[in-house]
Amino acid sequence: MKFSLRRVLCLLAALLMLVFTLCACGGSSDKSTASSTPGSGNNSSEIVVKPNTPDVQEGSKYDPATWNPYATISDSIKGQTVRHATWGDPTTNESAVAYANFEADTGLKCEVFAVPQSGYPEHIKTKIAIGDAPDVFMTNEGNQSFPLTLEIAAPINRVSTVDLEDPIWDKSMLESTRLNGNIYGVNTIGTPHTGSNLVFFNKRLFEENGFKSPADYYAEGTWTWDNMLKCLKDIKALSTTDTVYYGAQLECDIFAGSVGASFTKYNFETDTFSSGINDPKLLSAFQWYSEAKSQGLLDGNINAFVQGRCGIIVRGTWGLKAVGYFQEMDPEDVGFTHLPSFEEGETSYVSSIYRVYGICEGAHHPDAAGYFIRYLLDPANYDLQNAFLTPEAGNFYYELTNRTADQKYFNFDAGLATLLGEDVKSAFYNNAMNSSPANMKQAFDSVSNKINTSVDLANKLVQDKIEADRRNYK
Repeated sequence: MKFSLRRVLCLLAALLMLVFTLCACGGSSDKSTASSTPGSGNNSSEIVVKPNTPDVQEGSKYDPATWNPYATISDSIKGQTVRHATWGDPTTNESAVAYANFEADTGLKCEVFAVPQSGYPEHIKTKIAIGDAPDVFMTNEGNQSFPLTLEIAAPINRVSTVDLEDPIWDKSMLESTRLNGNIYGVNTIGTPHTGSNLVFFNKRLFEENGFKSPADYYAEGTWTWDNMLKCLKDIKALSTTDTVYYGAQLECDIFAGSVGASFTKYNFETDTFSSGINDPKLLSAFQWYSEAKSQGLLDGNINAFVQGRCGIIVRGTWGLKAVGYFQEMDPEDVGFTHLPSFEEGETSYVSSIYRVYGICEGAHHPDAAGYFIRYLLDPANYDLQNAFLTPEAGNFYYELTNRTADQKYFNFDAGLATLLGEDVKSAFYNNAMNSSPANMKQAFDSVSNKINTSVDLANKLVQDKIEADRRNYK
């Protein structure tokens, strides 16, 4: 885990104070004064990161006390190398432990199949076409999202080494990837790899100025859009002629997801996309955004947040990780809580990234890949105590993500915009983001034809996939 200079200096200061205390006490020590490295999982409060776990009956085949899912790997696939299509380098983040131990635990090998994040499905389609397909793909956000990834996905239920009765699989996510009886992606209960959005706030800014924080509002049941606006105004009011303070940085589509609204919608039961442009809560979300923007409350960025001059950042769970957005900050300055509710008495959705893992079409080693996916997504194969900014951040990650698919809201606008050959802002959002609250409905109407076209293209993509797999997997 990387340490900021500030964190190192704080740690050295704490150690010196401890030495002086021991000397003053004649060598005796009080355990209550012990210090530890933030985020190490071994702090003075002894908080431990506890992942979500499946409910398994004692004595069942899947009882974790006795069952080893890798004990019966066939000799015919031992030694095969699974190629995992991803961007970045998972051997240098929290996945490093899983990557390092995979071969010793399974007799299989794995390697990174480097693919650019932008245009991820298109790059893999090119590789599939020349017979150089990776084995494992994943969905993400933007132009890496569902339904675009359907074009590179093989049915995972047809891979013999993937036991979908295994309680570790999140059954609600399995159902969300089901088309005509086939399943195209999985994730686990307790997965270290999923994306949900949340509110990060600069604890020091709120505490030192006596402001009620987002976590304070949430605790008293009043964390609403109105009170979020108040938080932004409180922080911006700190600005002086010498120092500018910013209320927040947030993306309006994430904000709208907290009330289950987006320009396009997908129904997992009927496998169909539709327009969401007439949803009154979508209108309310963009009107709130427009009003906050007009007051200069949304000009913040991550650099200003790290420097202590921005109150709130609305981002995904990567910010809770030790190697995430805020790794250079003192982790004790990073607060976090849920997205606000539309109004008091309502429960917000978890606005999430649709993250599942699957087997690529044309995979050379699909059976070995089935074992790799399970291993990669099993929290038991991670050093969770060092994977997060703090143990509290780790436990909040699991609280936030411990929801079924129907309690989360997945936004596929970017994927559908990509089908139009555009990015999501130019296709759908720009008019609304630059409109006044009074003119927001007209801004929505100006892109309704694009939305309808993208919906038609997405529904065709889904149906084409169903028909192709009917032919290929009779």
